[in-house]
Amino acid sequence: MQKPLTAEHFYKFFQCPHWIWYDIYGDQSKKGAVPALLELINRGKSSATSSALGSHKKFEELKSDVYKDLEEAHRATLELMKQGKNIYHGVLMHNEWVGMPDLLEARPGSSRFGPWQYVVYDAQRSLELRDEHKFPLVFYSLILETIQGVRPTEAYMIDPSGNERSFAIADFIDEFHLTREEIERVLDGEKPAPFLKSTCKRTPWYSLCLEETEGCNDVSLVYRLSQSDQRRLYDIGIHTVRDLAEANPEALRTKLEDWPYDKIIRFSNQARALYSGQPLVLRTTAFPEVATELYFDIESDPIRETDYLFGVLAVDVATGKEEYHPFLAKDAAGEEAMWHAFLDFLAPLESYAVYHYAGYERQVFDRLALKYGAPHVIVDAFRERSIDVHQRVLDAVIFPLYFYTLKDVAKFLGFSWRNPRAGGAESVLWFDQYMSTGDESLLQNLLAYNEDDVRATRLVKEWLAAQKPQKGEQEMLDAS
Repeated sequence: MQKPLTAEHFYKFFQCPHWIWYDIYGDQSKKGAVPALLELINRGKSSATSSALGSHKKFEELKSDVYKDLEEAHRATLELMKQGKNIYHGVLMHNEWVGMPDLLEARPGSSRFGPWQYVVYDAQRSLELRDEHKFPLVFYSLILETIQGVRPTEAYMIDPSGNERSFAIADFIDEFHLTREEIERVLDGEKPAPFLKSTCKRTPWYSLCLEETEGCNDVSLVYRLSQSDQRRLYDIGIHTVRDLAEANPEALRTKLEDWPYDKIIRFSNQARALYSGQPLVLRTTAFPEVATELYFDIESDPIRETDYLFGVLAVDVATGKEEYHPFLAKDAAGEEAMWHAFLDFLAPLESYAVYHYAGYERQVFDRLALKYGAPHVIVDAFRERSIDVHQRVLDAVIFPLYFYTLKDVAKFLGFSWRNPRAGGAESVLWFDQYMSTGDESLLQNLLAYNEDDVRATRLVKEWLAAQKPQKGEQEMLDAS
Protein backbone atom coordinates (compact mmCIF):
# COMPACT_ATOMS: atom_id res chain seq x y z
CA MET A 1 0.00 0.00 0.00
CA GLN A 2 1.38 3.40 -0.99
CA LYS A 3 2.19 5.60 1.98
CA PRO A 4 0.68 9.12 2.09
CA LEU A 5 2.91 12.01 1.02
CA THR A 6 2.69 15.16 3.13
CA ALA A 7 4.40 18.55 3.34
CA GLU A 8 6.00 17.26 6.54
CA HIS A 9 8.06 14.87 4.44
CA PHE A 10 9.63 17.73 2.48
CA TYR A 11 10.58 19.53 5.68
CA LYS A 12 12.14 16.37 7.13
CA PHE A 13 13.94 15.49 3.89
CA PHE A 14 15.70 18.84 3.72
CA GLN A 15 16.75 18.66 7.36
CA CYS A 16 18.19 15.17 7.02
CA PRO A 17 17.70 12.75 4.10
CA HIS A 18 17.48 9.85 6.57
CA TRP A 19 14.85 11.28 8.89
CA ILE A 20 11.88 9.84 6.97
CA TRP A 21 13.54 6.42 6.59
CA TYR A 22 14.42 6.15 10.28
CA ASP A 23 10.90 7.17 11.30
CA ILE A 24 9.43 4.28 9.32
CA TYR A 25 12.11 1.60 9.26
CA GLY A 26 14.60 2.53 11.99
CA ASP A 27 15.06 1.12 15.48
CA GLN A 28 12.62 3.29 17.44
CA SER A 29 14.51 2.67 20.68
CA LYS A 30 17.33 4.84 19.28
CA LYS A 31 15.05 7.76 18.47
CA GLY A 32 15.73 10.90 20.46
CA ALA A 33 13.25 13.59 21.43
CA VAL A 34 12.77 16.95 19.75
CA PRO A 35 10.72 19.25 22.02
CA ALA A 36 7.71 20.81 20.31
CA LEU A 37 9.00 24.33 20.95
CA LEU A 38 12.27 23.52 19.22
CA GLU A 39 10.32 22.16 16.27
CA LEU A 40 8.66 25.55 15.93
CA ILE A 41 12.02 27.31 16.11
CA ASN A 42 13.63 25.02 13.57
CA ARG A 43 10.79 25.28 11.07
CA GLY A 44 10.74 29.07 11.23
CA LYS A 45 7.21 28.98 12.61
CA SER A 46 6.00 30.79 15.70
CA SER A 47 2.73 31.64 17.36
CA ALA A 48 3.41 35.27 16.51
CA THR A 49 3.93 34.43 12.84
CA SER A 50 0.79 32.35 12.58
CA SER A 51 -1.27 34.98 14.36
CA ALA A 52 0.03 37.53 11.86
CA LEU A 53 -2.34 35.96 9.36
CA GLY A 54 -5.16 37.11 11.58
CA SER A 55 -3.78 40.64 11.58
CA HIS A 56 -3.25 40.90 7.84
CA LYS A 57 -5.74 38.47 6.29
CA LYS A 58 -9.37 37.66 7.01
CA PHE A 59 -10.06 33.94 6.99
CA GLU A 60 -12.39 31.20 8.11
CA GLU A 61 -11.09 28.51 10.46
CA LEU A 62 -12.30 24.94 10.51
CA LYS A 63 -13.86 23.64 13.69
CA SER A 64 -11.17 21.90 15.73
CA ASP A 65 -13.05 18.60 15.97
CA VAL A 66 -13.00 18.01 12.20
CA TYR A 67 -9.22 17.52 12.27
CA LYS A 68 -9.74 14.17 13.98
CA ASP A 69 -10.62 12.84 10.51
CA LEU A 70 -8.59 14.34 7.67
CA GLU A 71 -11.15 13.35 5.05
CA GLU A 72 -13.84 15.17 7.03
CA ALA A 73 -11.53 18.19 7.31
CA HIS A 74 -10.96 18.06 3.56
CA ARG A 75 -14.71 18.02 2.92
CA ALA A 76 -15.18 20.98 5.27
CA THR A 77 -12.42 22.82 3.39
CA LEU A 78 -14.16 22.17 0.06
CA GLU A 79 -17.42 23.58 1.39
CA LEU A 80 -15.68 26.83 2.33
CA MET A 81 -13.90 26.92 -1.02
CA LYS A 82 -17.26 26.67 -2.79
CA GLN A 83 -18.25 29.85 -0.91
CA GLY A 84 -15.07 31.66 -1.91
CA LYS A 85 -13.90 32.00 1.71
CA ASN A 86 -10.29 32.49 2.80
CA ILE A 87 -9.37 29.47 4.91
CA TYR A 88 -6.85 29.06 7.72
CA HIS A 89 -5.31 25.57 7.98
CA GLY A 90 -7.58 23.99 5.43
CA VAL A 91 -6.90 20.38 4.46
CA LEU A 92 -6.19 19.52 0.81
CA MET A 93 -6.18 15.92 -0.42
CA HIS A 94 -5.65 14.14 -3.74
CA ASN A 95 -5.03 10.40 -3.86
CA GLU A 96 -2.11 9.85 -1.44
CA TRP A 97 -1.16 13.53 -1.19
CA VAL A 98 -2.26 15.41 1.94
CA GLY A 99 -1.47 19.08 2.65
CA MET A 100 -2.42 21.75 5.17
CA PRO A 101 -1.29 25.22 4.04
CA ASP A 102 -1.40 28.02 6.60
CA LEU A 103 -3.80 29.99 4.41
CA LEU A 104 -5.89 29.41 1.30
CA GLU A 105 -6.80 32.78 -0.19
CA ALA A 106 -9.50 33.25 -2.83
CA ARG A 107 -8.62 35.72 -5.57
CA PRO A 108 -10.49 36.93 -8.66
CA GLY A 109 -10.16 34.47 -11.51
CA SER A 110 -11.87 31.34 -12.77
CA SER A 111 -12.01 27.85 -11.32
CA ARG A 112 -14.43 24.99 -10.79
CA PHE A 113 -15.79 26.89 -7.81
CA GLY A 114 -16.78 30.03 -9.69
CA PRO A 115 -15.22 33.42 -10.56
CA TRP A 116 -12.37 32.95 -8.11
CA GLN A 117 -9.35 30.73 -7.67
CA TYR A 118 -7.19 29.89 -4.70
CA VAL A 119 -3.53 30.52 -3.90
CA VAL A 120 -1.57 29.18 -0.93
CA TYR A 121 0.35 30.94 1.84
CA ASP A 122 2.72 29.72 4.53
CA ALA A 123 3.70 31.88 7.51
CA GLN A 124 7.40 32.10 8.37
CA ARG A 125 9.59 34.30 10.56
CA SER A 126 11.57 35.41 7.52
CA LEU A 127 10.92 35.53 3.80
CA GLU A 128 14.08 33.65 2.88
CA LEU A 129 13.16 31.25 0.09
CA ARG A 130 14.74 27.97 1.16
CA ASP A 131 13.87 24.59 -0.36
CA GLU A 132 12.20 23.45 2.85
CA HIS A 133 9.84 26.45 2.55
CA LYS A 134 9.12 26.62 -1.16
CA PHE A 135 8.63 22.90 -1.89
CA PRO A 136 5.68 22.46 0.51
CA LEU A 137 4.07 25.48 -1.20
CA VAL A 138 4.59 23.88 -4.61
CA PHE A 139 3.14 20.66 -3.15
CA TYR A 140 0.01 22.47 -1.91
CA SER A 141 -0.37 24.27 -5.24
CA LEU A 142 -0.28 21.01 -7.21
CA ILE A 143 -2.96 19.47 -4.98
CA LEU A 144 -4.95 22.66 -5.38
CA GLU A 145 -4.73 22.31 -9.17
CA THR A 146 -6.47 18.91 -9.02
CA ILE A 147 -9.23 20.38 -6.84
CA GLN A 148 -10.03 23.69 -8.52
CA GLY A 149 -9.00 22.78 -12.06
CA VAL A 150 -6.34 25.46 -12.41
CA ARG A 151 -2.81 25.69 -11.07
CA PRO A 152 -1.92 28.91 -9.25
CA THR A 153 0.90 30.75 -11.00
CA GLU A 154 2.48 31.85 -7.72
CA ALA A 155 2.74 30.77 -4.08
CA TYR A 156 3.28 33.07 -1.13
CA MET A 157 5.09 33.46 2.17
CA ILE A 158 4.07 35.97 4.84
CA ASP A 159 6.02 37.20 7.88
CA PRO A 160 4.74 38.53 11.23
CA SER A 161 4.63 42.10 9.90
CA GLY A 162 2.44 41.10 6.99
CA ASN A 163 5.23 41.37 4.43
CA GLU A 164 4.77 38.93 1.57
CA ARG A 165 7.06 37.19 -0.88
CA SER A 166 5.91 35.20 -3.86
CA PHE A 167 7.63 32.94 -6.35
CA ALA A 168 6.61 31.44 -9.68
CA ILE A 169 5.62 27.82 -9.15
CA ALA A 170 6.63 26.83 -12.69
CA ASP A 171 10.25 27.76 -11.92
CA PHE A 172 10.51 24.91 -9.39
CA ILE A 173 8.29 22.18 -10.81
CA ASP A 174 11.09 20.02 -12.25
CA GLU A 175 13.21 20.30 -9.11
CA PHE A 176 10.15 19.59 -6.97
CA HIS A 177 9.34 16.36 -8.80
CA LEU A 178 12.94 15.12 -8.55
CA THR A 179 12.78 15.65 -4.79
CA ARG A 180 9.32 14.12 -4.56
CA GLU A 181 10.55 10.99 -6.34
CA GLU A 182 13.47 10.69 -3.91
CA ILE A 183 11.10 11.01 -0.95
CA GLU A 184 8.72 8.41 -2.39
CA ARG A 185 11.59 5.96 -2.82
CA VAL A 186 12.47 6.48 0.84
CA LEU A 187 8.83 5.95 1.83
CA ASP A 188 8.95 2.68 -0.12
CA GLY A 189 11.99 1.52 1.87
CA GLU A 190 15.06 2.72 -0.05
CA LYS A 191 17.61 3.97 2.46
CA PRO A 192 19.50 7.12 1.33
CA ALA A 193 23.28 7.06 1.06
CA PRO A 194 25.13 8.08 4.25
CA PHE A 195 25.20 11.85 4.58
CA LEU A 196 25.80 14.23 7.47
CA LYS A 197 24.74 17.87 7.47
CA SER A 198 24.35 20.48 10.19
CA THR A 199 20.56 20.28 10.12
CA CYS A 200 20.75 16.59 11.04
CA LYS A 201 21.23 17.99 14.55
CA ARG A 202 17.62 19.18 14.46
CA THR A 203 16.28 15.66 14.11
CA PRO A 204 15.63 12.96 16.69
CA TRP A 205 18.02 10.69 14.77
CA TYR A 206 21.21 12.76 14.84
CA SER A 207 23.25 10.35 16.97
CA LEU A 208 22.42 7.49 14.59
CA CYS A 209 23.19 9.62 11.52
CA LEU A 210 26.56 10.53 13.00
CA GLU A 211 27.33 6.95 14.01
CA GLU A 212 26.55 5.50 10.58
CA THR A 213 28.33 8.24 8.60
CA GLU A 214 31.43 7.98 10.79
CA GLY A 215 31.23 4.21 10.59
CA CYS A 216 31.93 4.24 6.86
CA ASN A 217 34.07 7.41 7.02
CA ASP A 218 31.85 8.87 4.31
CA VAL A 219 33.17 11.84 2.36
CA SER A 220 30.10 13.86 3.44
CA LEU A 221 31.85 14.36 6.79
CA VAL A 222 33.85 17.08 5.01
CA TYR A 223 32.59 20.50 6.06
CA ARG A 224 30.23 22.22 3.60
CA LEU A 225 30.18 19.30 1.19
CA SER A 226 26.68 19.09 -0.35
CA GLN A 227 24.77 16.02 -1.48
CA SER A 228 25.39 16.92 -5.12
CA ASP A 229 29.10 17.26 -4.29
CA GLN A 230 28.98 13.85 -2.65
CA ARG A 231 27.43 12.29 -5.76
CA ARG A 232 30.07 13.87 -8.00
CA LEU A 233 32.88 12.52 -5.83
CA TYR A 234 31.27 9.07 -5.74
CA ASP A 235 31.20 9.13 -9.55
CA ILE A 236 35.00 9.53 -9.69
CA GLY A 237 35.68 6.90 -7.03
CA ILE A 238 36.01 9.16 -3.96
CA HIS A 239 33.79 7.66 -1.26
CA THR A 240 35.61 8.27 2.02
CA VAL A 241 37.42 11.08 3.79
CA ARG A 242 40.62 9.09 3.37
CA ASP A 243 40.04 8.79 -0.38
CA LEU A 244 39.76 12.56 -0.66
CA ALA A 245 42.67 13.26 1.69
CA GLU A 246 44.99 11.06 -0.35
CA ALA A 247 43.82 12.25 -3.77
CA ASN A 248 46.08 14.60 -5.72
CA PRO A 249 44.29 17.97 -6.12
CA GLU A 250 45.65 18.32 -9.64
CA ALA A 251 44.24 14.93 -10.60
CA LEU A 252 40.89 15.92 -9.09
CA ARG A 253 41.00 19.12 -11.10
CA THR A 254 41.08 17.19 -14.38
CA LYS A 255 38.10 15.05 -13.32
CA LEU A 256 36.06 17.93 -11.87
CA GLU A 257 36.56 20.52 -14.57
CA ASP A 258 33.40 22.44 -13.67
CA TRP A 259 34.50 22.90 -10.03
CA PRO A 260 36.49 26.01 -9.10
CA TYR A 261 40.00 25.03 -8.05
CA ASP A 262 39.67 26.77 -4.68
CA LYS A 263 36.68 24.50 -3.93
CA ILE A 264 38.78 21.41 -4.67
CA ILE A 265 41.61 22.72 -2.49
CA ARG A 266 39.24 23.57 0.34
CA PHE A 267 37.67 20.10 0.35
CA SER A 268 41.09 18.48 0.04
CA ASN A 269 42.45 20.47 2.97
CA GLN A 270 39.39 19.70 5.07
CA ALA A 271 39.74 15.98 4.37
CA ARG A 272 43.44 16.11 5.26
CA ALA A 273 42.65 17.84 8.54
CA LEU A 274 39.98 15.25 9.41
CA TYR A 275 42.31 12.40 8.49
CA SER A 276 45.22 13.79 10.53
CA GLY A 277 43.13 15.15 13.41
CA GLN A 278 45.19 18.35 13.32
CA PRO A 279 44.16 21.88 12.27
CA LEU A 280 45.80 23.47 9.25
CA VAL A 281 46.61 27.16 9.71
CA LEU A 282 46.60 28.85 6.31
CA ARG A 283 47.32 32.45 7.24
CA THR A 284 48.02 34.80 10.10
CA THR A 285 45.01 36.73 11.35
CA ALA A 286 45.56 40.33 12.40
CA PHE A 287 43.25 42.08 14.84
CA PRO A 288 43.14 45.81 15.65
CA GLU A 289 45.03 47.23 18.62
CA VAL A 290 42.45 48.85 20.89
CA ALA A 291 42.06 49.82 24.53
CA THR A 292 38.94 47.69 25.11
CA GLU A 293 37.81 44.43 23.58
CA LEU A 294 34.11 43.61 23.72
CA TYR A 295 32.96 40.01 23.21
CA PHE A 296 29.30 40.15 22.27
CA ASP A 297 26.48 37.59 22.10
CA ILE A 298 22.70 38.02 21.77
CA GLU A 299 19.89 35.72 22.90
CA SER A 300 16.55 36.05 21.10
CA ASP A 301 13.09 34.52 21.33
CA PRO A 302 11.76 33.70 17.85
CA ILE A 303 8.44 32.69 19.37
CA ARG A 304 7.72 36.19 20.69
CA GLU A 305 9.91 37.96 18.13
CA THR A 306 11.91 39.50 20.99
CA ASP A 307 15.62 40.02 21.69
CA TYR A 308 15.95 39.53 25.43
CA LEU A 309 19.65 39.44 26.30
CA PHE A 310 22.74 41.34 25.13
CA GLY A 311 25.79 39.82 26.80
CA VAL A 312 29.14 41.63 26.70
CA LEU A 313 32.49 40.55 28.12
CA ALA A 314 34.55 43.75 28.36
CA VAL A 315 38.33 43.31 28.54
CA ASP A 316 40.74 46.13 29.38
CA VAL A 317 43.66 45.22 27.13
CA ALA A 318 46.30 47.08 29.16
CA THR A 319 45.45 45.56 32.54
CA GLY A 320 43.72 42.33 31.51
CA LYS A 321 40.77 43.24 33.74
CA GLU A 322 37.53 41.74 32.49
CA GLU A 323 33.85 42.14 33.39
CA TYR A 324 30.69 40.52 32.08
CA HIS A 325 27.83 42.95 31.42
CA PRO A 326 24.35 41.46 30.81
CA PHE A 327 21.66 43.71 29.34
CA LEU A 328 18.42 41.87 29.99
CA ALA A 329 14.81 42.41 28.94
CA LYS A 330 12.53 40.38 31.18
CA ASP A 331 9.66 40.72 28.74
CA ALA A 332 8.96 42.08 25.27
CA ALA A 333 8.18 45.52 26.70
CA GLY A 334 11.70 45.70 28.13
CA GLU A 335 13.45 45.28 24.78
CA GLU A 336 13.64 49.02 24.04
CA ALA A 337 15.06 49.86 27.48
CA MET A 338 17.64 47.08 27.09
CA TRP A 339 18.64 48.52 23.71
CA HIS A 340 19.15 52.03 25.07
CA ALA A 341 21.10 50.73 28.07
CA PHE A 342 23.43 48.96 25.64
CA LEU A 343 23.88 52.18 23.63
CA ASP A 344 24.66 54.06 26.85
CA PHE A 345 27.33 51.45 27.59
CA LEU A 346 28.93 51.95 24.17
CA ALA A 347 28.73 55.76 24.14
CA PRO A 348 31.78 56.63 26.33
CA LEU A 349 34.08 54.06 24.72
CA GLU A 350 36.60 55.51 22.30
CA SER A 351 39.05 52.75 21.37
CA TYR A 352 37.29 49.42 21.16
CA ALA A 353 36.55 46.40 18.97
CA VAL A 354 33.45 44.20 19.11
CA TYR A 355 33.97 40.47 18.58
CA HIS A 356 31.02 38.21 17.80
CA TYR A 357 30.71 34.74 16.31
CA ALA A 358 28.80 34.71 12.96
CA GLY A 359 26.62 37.48 11.61
CA TYR A 360 23.55 37.38 13.86
CA GLU A 361 24.69 40.03 16.33
CA ARG A 362 25.33 42.52 13.55
CA GLN A 363 21.91 41.79 12.04
CA VAL A 364 20.11 42.35 15.35
CA PHE A 365 22.06 45.56 16.01
CA ASP A 366 21.04 46.97 12.63
CA ARG A 367 17.43 45.88 13.10
CA LEU A 368 17.07 47.44 16.57
CA ALA A 369 18.83 50.62 15.45
CA LEU A 370 16.14 50.96 12.80
CA LYS A 371 13.35 49.97 15.19
CA TYR A 372 14.25 52.15 18.19
CA GLY A 373 16.75 54.62 16.79
CA ALA A 374 20.35 55.31 17.82
CA PRO A 375 22.90 58.14 17.47
CA HIS A 376 24.65 57.88 14.11
CA VAL A 377 28.06 58.21 15.73
CA ILE A 378 27.46 55.08 17.87
CA VAL A 379 25.95 53.10 14.99
CA ASP A 380 28.78 53.97 12.63
CA ALA A 381 31.45 53.17 15.23
CA PHE A 382 29.84 49.81 16.08
CA ARG A 383 29.63 48.81 12.42
CA GLU A 384 33.22 49.80 11.75
CA ARG A 385 34.55 47.99 14.80
CA SER A 386 32.52 44.78 14.78
CA ILE A 387 34.52 41.70 13.80
CA ASP A 388 33.02 38.32 12.91
CA VAL A 389 35.30 35.74 14.52
CA HIS A 390 33.55 32.91 12.69
CA GLN A 391 34.44 34.44 9.33
CA ARG A 392 38.03 34.97 10.45
CA VAL A 393 38.21 31.29 11.41
CA LEU A 394 36.92 30.23 7.99
CA ASP A 395 39.45 32.51 6.29
CA ALA A 396 42.47 31.28 8.22
CA VAL A 397 42.09 27.75 9.60
CA ILE A 398 40.99 24.29 8.52
CA PHE A 399 39.84 22.46 11.65
CA PRO A 400 39.42 18.68 11.87
CA LEU A 401 35.71 19.22 12.51
CA TYR A 402 32.46 18.39 10.76
CA PHE A 403 30.91 21.76 11.70
CA TYR A 404 32.33 25.18 12.62
CA THR A 405 29.81 26.42 15.16
CA LEU A 406 31.12 28.25 18.22
CA LYS A 407 30.56 25.13 20.31
CA ASP A 408 32.40 22.88 17.87
CA VAL A 409 35.42 25.16 17.52
CA ALA A 410 35.68 26.29 21.14
CA LYS A 411 35.30 22.75 22.48
CA PHE A 412 38.05 21.59 20.14
CA LEU A 413 40.26 24.29 21.64
CA GLY A 414 39.49 23.14 25.17
CA PHE A 415 36.60 25.33 26.30
CA SER A 416 33.84 23.82 28.43
CA TRP A 417 30.35 25.21 28.98
CA ARG A 418 29.15 24.99 32.57
CA ASN A 419 25.96 23.34 31.33
CA PRO A 420 27.08 20.91 28.60
CA ARG A 421 23.52 20.59 27.26
CA ALA A 422 22.96 24.34 26.98
CA GLY A 423 22.46 25.93 23.57
CA GLY A 424 20.53 28.64 21.78
CA ALA A 425 17.38 26.54 21.68
CA GLU A 426 17.63 25.74 25.40
CA SER A 427 18.04 29.46 26.03
CA VAL A 428 14.71 30.08 24.30
CA LEU A 429 13.09 27.34 26.37
CA TRP A 430 14.41 28.86 29.61
CA PHE A 431 13.12 32.28 28.62
CA ASP A 432 9.75 30.83 27.64
CA GLN A 433 9.51 29.01 30.96
CA TYR A 434 10.54 32.15 32.83
CA MET A 435 7.79 34.12 31.07
CA SER A 436 5.29 31.48 32.22
CA THR A 437 6.53 30.96 35.78
CA GLY A 438 8.59 34.00 36.82
CA ASP A 439 11.25 31.61 38.15
CA GLU A 440 14.40 33.77 38.49
CA SER A 441 16.66 30.71 38.50
CA LEU A 442 15.85 30.28 34.82
CA LEU A 443 17.31 33.74 34.16
CA GLN A 444 20.48 32.68 35.95
CA ASN A 445 20.72 29.72 33.59
CA LEU A 446 20.41 32.15 30.69
CA LEU A 447 23.08 34.48 32.01
CA ALA A 448 25.53 31.65 32.70
CA TYR A 449 25.05 30.23 29.21
CA ASN A 450 25.45 33.63 27.56
CA GLU A 451 28.55 34.44 29.60
CA ASP A 452 30.07 31.13 28.57
CA ASP A 453 29.36 31.99 24.93
CA VAL A 454 31.20 35.30 25.07
CA ARG A 455 34.12 33.72 26.93
CA ALA A 456 34.26 30.98 24.30
CA THR A 457 34.34 33.67 21.60
CA ARG A 458 37.28 35.29 23.36
CA LEU A 459 39.15 31.99 23.55
CA VAL A 460 38.71 31.39 19.80
CA LYS A 461 39.79 34.93 18.94
CA GLU A 462 42.90 34.78 21.13
CA TRP A 463 43.86 31.35 19.80
CA LEU A 464 43.45 32.61 16.27
CA ALA A 465 45.58 35.70 16.94
CA ALA A 466 48.45 33.48 18.11
CA GLN A 467 48.54 31.23 15.04
CA LYS A 468 50.93 31.38 12.08
CA PRO A 469 50.89 29.34 8.86
CA GLN A 470 52.63 26.05 9.29
CA LYS A 471 55.73 25.25 7.30
CA GLY A 472 54.87 23.45 4.11
CA GLU A 473 51.37 24.88 3.89
CA GLN A 474 52.22 27.92 1.78
CA GLU A 475 50.93 26.27 -1.40
CA MET A 476 47.56 25.82 0.28
CA LEU A 477 47.55 29.48 1.21
CA ASP A 478 48.31 30.47 -2.38
CA ALA A 479 45.59 28.17 -3.75
CA SER A 480 43.00 29.35 -1.23
